[in-house]
Amino acid sequence: MKTFLSIAFILCFSHFHSQAKSVDIVEFFNWNADDGIHYDFIFISEKITEYDVKKPVTIRVKYSLDGGVSTKLVEYYATIYWSEDEDHADNLIGYIEAHETAKILEGKNGYTPDNFVLYYDKSGKFTQALQADHNQMAEKNVKFAKVFKTNYETVNDLRSLIRLYYKNTDPLYRDLMTYAAKYD
Repeated sequence: MKTFLSIAFILCFSHFHSQAKSVDIVEFFNWNADDGIHYDFIFISEKITEYDVKKPVTIRVKYSLDGGVSTKLVEYYATIYWSEDEDHADNLIGYIEAHETAKILEGKNGYTPDNFVLYYDKSGKFTQALQADHNQMAEKNVKFAKVFKTNYETVNDLRSLIRLYYKNTDPLYRDLMTYAAKYD
C-alpha cells in the first residue's frame, strides 16, 4: 500500500510541476496591468503535435514594482493546449493554464501565476493575446489584459532576450541556446 501511495504521489507531483521537456517553441511577450506595472515574460513549450492535447509549459516573468530600480523574476509551470479558432478554422488559439504556485527566483514576496490566450493566424503569425492572473479566473467577470509580442531582429537579439530570464547555470539555459543556434 505504501508503494502504491508513493507512486501515486510522485505521478501527481510530476504532473502538476512538470516543465517543458524539450525546447521547440520560445516566445517573448509583455503586458501592462491595471495598476501600471509592466510585465515581460518568456514562454517555452514543446512543439504542437495535435489539437486539444495538454503540453507542459515553462514561464518566467520579469517585472519591477519600483520603476525599474529593482527587478523581480518568477518561474511557474503551466499547460497549453491548441485548438482551431471556431470563427476562423485556419487560425490557432493556444490556451495557457497556469499551475497555482510560482517560484520566486529574484526579489521578494509572492506572485500569482498568469493564464494566457494566444491567437495565431493560419500562417503561424501572432495576431493577439490576452492575460488574466490565476485568481481572476475564479471570478464571474474575468478582466483580461492585452498582451503584446516582444519581437527580435537577429539571433543575437534572441540570445540577449534569453539571458534576461536565464543564467548559464539554469537547467534550461543550454537547451535555449541550442534553440537559438538553429537560427545562426
